[in-house]
Amino acid sequence: MLFKNAYIYRINSPFDYSTEDLEAALEPSVFKPCSGIRPSSFGWVSPLGDPLGALTHEVAGSILLTAKREDKIIPGSALADVLAEKVAHLEELEGRKVWAKEKQRLKDDAKAELTPRALPRSKQIQGYISPADQLLVIGTASAQEAELFINCLRDSLSSFAVVPPQVKSKPSELYTHWLKSRNLPDNFTLSDSCDLMDPEEGSTITCRRQDLATREISNHLDAGKICTKIGLRWHGDFKFTIDKDIALKQIKLETNDDSLDDDEEDPVGQLDAALASMTLEFARFLPELFLAFGGEDRD
Repeated sequence: MLFKNAYIYRINSPFDYSTEDLEAALEPSVFKPCSGIRPSSFGWVSPLGDPLGALTHEVAGSILLTAKREDKIIPGSALADVLAEKVAHLEELEGRKVWAKEKQRLKDDAKAELTPRALPRSKQIQGYISPADQLLVIGTASAQEAELFINCLRDSLSSFAVVPPQVKSKPSELYTHWLKSRNLPDNFTLSDSCDLMDPEEGSTITCRRQDLATREISNHLDAGKICTKIGLRWHGDFKFTIDKDIALKQIKLETNDDSLDDDEEDPVGQLDAALASMTLEFARFLPELFLAFGGEDRD
């Protein structure tokens, strides 16, 4: 699968941008590297890796977008050293102790001083829009990165109303029921992982590579713990974990994850094949996933 993790959003109104209009809308928010004291940057780049290429790439009706995030990283030890020097200098200069609020100001000054010399760290975040399904799928495991992606789209398009799937059943209650009853919707089966939480104390138990039908899991559930994340399979070979926010992690299609070998001679063709395969799989999978939660409330 092209995406190993995914945040899913429902687009609230028809997405009817032409390719030309969408390109024009994205252009002002093209990625610009960090400079000066600016600690981070986020913007659009070409999905095909061409610095001067198009900012969108459409395959089988789905529009692939790629954002680039860059952050200047200041080592904690370097920040601590500069802050200590500033604190010592002020205490010697004024003959008094430096208090917490002043230390915070000095820390901000130290960050501003170090940021221009800090080395940048970057990563790319991909997402695709399916106008026909009115869905946005962002390939990240980070809620913060998903929000940055959406905010950048909103800035580019002036208005872009999306919400997480408004399913009718509460996910944690449903996961707990599935673990207890082992009675899952059609085409879904338990996998080998789950997270359990005590709703009163907040303590958690993480289970990985474990048979979820064991008595040990049942004992935790009988003691009042609830399931906040669960590993599932769909049609046997589509493996994933899903949390209480319906974010998908550790996505793996076991039948063909390794079938698309790197093709250095045709990277665009390889990307097209991977994107088409993934979007087709999601187009089949997501409606059944939402139905497993009792459907969506789209009123």
